[in-house]
Amino acid sequence: MYEIDLSTLMLIGLGNDNTKVITSDTDFVINTNCNKIVDDSCEYFGSSLSDRIKMTNKLIKVSSKAPIIIEESRNIIFFPLKSVRDNNNIWISFNNLDNYQKYGKKTILNFKCGKSITIDFSYYIIDNQVTRSIMLDYELIMRRKSLQK
Repeated sequence: MYEIDLSTLMLIGLGNDNTKVITSDTDFVINTNCNKIVDDSCEYFGSSLSDRIKMTNKLIKVSSKAPIIIEESRNIIFFPLKSVRDNNNIWISFNNLDNYQKYGKKTILNFKCGKSITIDFSYYIIDNQVTRSIMLDYELIMRRKSLQK
């Protein structure tokens, strides 16, 4: 079983319940679908994927392809590129993403660790998901600040 941590960059569903895990150090394939990895990771940190989606909806009013907080104390946020009902989803670490650029009809993701990955998704889909993640991150920061008063 694999739990998402700070070194996880992406999860890419490969069909047949396989997922390519890309970390800052290595890439490997495991025999579990990516949404189960996300759900198990949320549960490991005390919640579930469906509860995290509800939390995102409450905070930023997004429920479709919602970014989620995997772990709050370290602010680990991931965003999906497809519906969470799709087991061939792709999940990207918001925290590890440095920048992204348009490359024809594809997008190049540049991560803080120096890895670059080209994916067959429109720049505008990535940009929308990053914007949603920024909104979620901001709301979480504001919530923490209000608790510190």
